[in-house]
Amino acid sequence: MLEQRSFVSPVIGPLTYTLLTPERADGPLPIVYLLHGRGDSAASWAPVIDDLLALPLIAVLPDAPWSDRAGYYVDSAHRDGRPVETAFTRDLVAHAEAQLPDGIAVAGRASRAVAGYSMGGFGALRFGLAHPELFGRAVALSPAAYDPEPPAGSSAREQGAFGVGDALYEADRYRALGPRAMLDAFHGPPLDLVLAAGDAEQPHPGAPAALAIGPQTAAIARRASATPAITVESRTYSGPHDFTVWRPALLDALRRPT
Repeated sequence: MLEQRSFVSPVIGPLTYTLLTPERADGPLPIVYLLHGRGDSAASWAPVIDDLLALPLIAVLPDAPWSDRAGYYVDSAHRDGRPVETAFTRDLVAHAEAQLPDGIAVAGRASRAVAGYSMGGFGALRFGLAHPELFGRAVALSPAAYDPEPPAGSSAREQGAFGVGDALYEADRYRALGPRAMLDAFHGPPLDLVLAAGDAEQPHPGAPAALAIGPQTAAIARRASATPAITVESRTYSGPHDFTVWRPALLDALRRPT
C-alpha cells in the first residue's frame, strides 16, 4: 500500500513523505527511510517501488525540496538554509512512526535503517554516523561524499547546504560535516554500514579521477572498517550513477539479515 502524508515540522514547516507498507502487513516489520538524490523527489524512487512493496518492511520516502533540492540532509548555516537534518531525524521519525498502527513496526534502532542514493547517500551516511541511536543500518548508494572537499561543479558548493551566512559554501563547514569528521567522531552504538557504487561512475567534468564516487566510496569503506563499532560491507555493481546500480544494491542491502 502506498500513501502520501504530510505534517508540519516545528523547525522546517511542511514536510511531505510517501509511506509504503506491504499489502499483507503481518508485523512487526522493520522500517527503512529512503533519501532521494539532488534535484530529485520522493517520486524518484519509482524504479524500486514494486520491489519495496514485495518486501516485508515499511518504507518512508520523504521529500527534500530545500536549498533548491540540494540540501544534502544537513542543518545548513546559510542565511537561506534550513535545518533539514534536525527536521528529519527528530521530527520525521517521530511523526511517521507515531502514525503507524500498533504492533506493525519493530521497535528500536536495530530494526530501523536509512538509505539513499547520491546526495541521499551522503544523507544516509550523515544520519547513520551522527545518529546511531536512531539507526542500526545505513545504506549509502553512490554517496556524494568527498574527502576532503567536493569537486568544483558539485551542487554541495552551489546551493548553500554547506554555506555560512551569505557564503554558499565554506570549506570548514563541509569538513565539519563530511565523511572524515563523521567517522572520526563515531563512538557507537554498533552500526551496520553498507556502501555501493557503480563500476562506471564518472567524476565531475575537470575533476581528478580520485574524486570520482567509486574511489571516494572505497576510501570511506576503508576508513569505516578501521572504526570501532562499525561493520562494513562495500560492493561494486555494474553500471553508472543511476538505478541500474542503485536498484540491485538497495535490494541486496535490505534483504541482508539484521
